This record gives sequence, structure tokens and C-alpha cells, in this order.
Amino acid sequence: MANEWLLVTPEISLLLGVSAVAFVAAFVKGVVGFAYPMIMISGLSFLLDLEVAVAFLVLPLFVVNAVQALQFGVSKALRMSMRQWPIILSLSLTLLVTARFVIMVPHQFLWLVLGVTITAVASLQLIGWKFVIVQRYRRPAELLAGLGAGVFGGFAGVWAPLIVTYFISIAMSKRQNILAQGVIYTWGAIVLMLAHRTTEVLNAETMRVSALLVVPSVAGLLLGFALNSRLDSPTFRLCIQIALVAAGLNLIAQATLN
Repeated sequence: MANEWLLVTPEISLLLGVSAVAFVAAFVKGVVGFAYPMIMISGLSFLLDLEVAVAFLVLPLFVVNAVQALQFGVSKALRMSMRQWPIILSLSLTLLVTARFVIMVPHQFLWLVLGVTITAVASLQLIGWKFVIVQRYRRPAELLAGLGAGVFGGFAGVWAPLIVTYFISIAMSKRQNILAQGVIYTWGAIVLMLAHRTTEVLNAETMRVSALLVVPSVAGLLLGFALNSRLDSPTFRLCIQIALVAAGLNLIAQATLN
């Protein structure tokens, strides 16, 4: 296969292309706290097979999430991990199971279901609809968000939209939102790496290119952080809603065009 040859001796044009996708994806993540895997998967899928794109994603995904989680300090990241344990646990367990079947499952169907759902909810929020989860339903909502994110993350490499939608529904502050996302996705990235060590997706060749993508990813993330620091809470929430709509439409496009 052409992709296998490129993994052994990558062409400069391919490396520049995937590096540009990584930079843009990380910049968006730095601004709103998520969307790195979605942009990476959709962008790289035009250049590579899906399973190779997922493999390229693994290392930079862990790094950008760890940087996001630790930017407020180790102690705050640990406390947030304890607070978000229902999502982290349900996400991790589901990822361990579903990541093994990444090559077998029809990703178009999953992208379509997630894309339609997220686009509808985020669009309604943009026009003023308030989706609020009251306190007594938050624990089951956390578990469902984690389980759903694990399914889509393991099968299709996309896990953020359900979790971000949950955080919006409980009116989480900008700082807490960014921290919680970073913590949850860091744990998820660790589990994803472990899960793919037992599959054919992650190997020495794909790990090498994945490591190269850390540099443009961190550069884009830091630039995104700089813009995020200038946003007030209402503007940040608006940016998240717009990003969710864009992500949902992108997933629908991926499902219908591929």
C-alpha cells in the first residue's frame, strides 16, 4: 500500500500536510479546550487511511491534553481528576473495549449519529434554547457522557462533543471547563495508547510520525492559549457552541462524503 511506503520513508509534502493539520487542530483546542481529535481525524483522513490517522493522533493527543491539564498546576489537575472520576472511569473502560474494533466498525454511521445529535443541540443553544441538567441528574448524565464519549472515541477517534455538551449544560465556568477537559482527555489519551498497543494500529512506524507531530501541535496549542486568555466567559461559551456546530457539520460531511 502507498500509505505503508509513506510510513517507512515519509515524503516532505506529506509531513508538511499532516503538520499543518496538527497545528490548526491544536490552535482550536487551545481556544475552546477541545476539537483536536475531530480536526485531526477529518483532516488526516483525506491523506491517509483512518486507522493510520488514528495512530498518528495518539502521541500528540496525549501531549496537548497533558499541557492543557497541567497549565493551572499539578494539584488542581489532581483535584479535578477526583471530581470528574465518573466520566474518566466510564470513558476509560469503554475506550479499552471499543478501541480494539476500530478497523471493523463502519465509522460513517457513528459519525452521522454523533454529527446530527451535536449539531442539533448546539444549534438550539446558539438560538437561545437552554439545555440544563439539574443537580440530581448530574451523576447519571456524567456516566452517560463518559460511556458515549468512550464509544465514539474508541471506534472513530472523536470523544469531546458529548463531554463538552454536558459541561455547557451545567454552566461550568471557563477556567473549570478548560481544566476539566484537559484532565479527562489526558486520562482518555493514556487509555487509548494502552488499548492500541494490542492492535495493529500502533507500531514503530506510526509512532515515529506521531512523535513528529508533537512539535506543531504544542506550538498551535500555545497560540490558542494566548487567544483564550483574552476571551470573557460569554464569548468563550459562544466559541464553544460555534465549534460544536462546526464539528457536528464536519462529522456529517465525513459520514456522507466518504
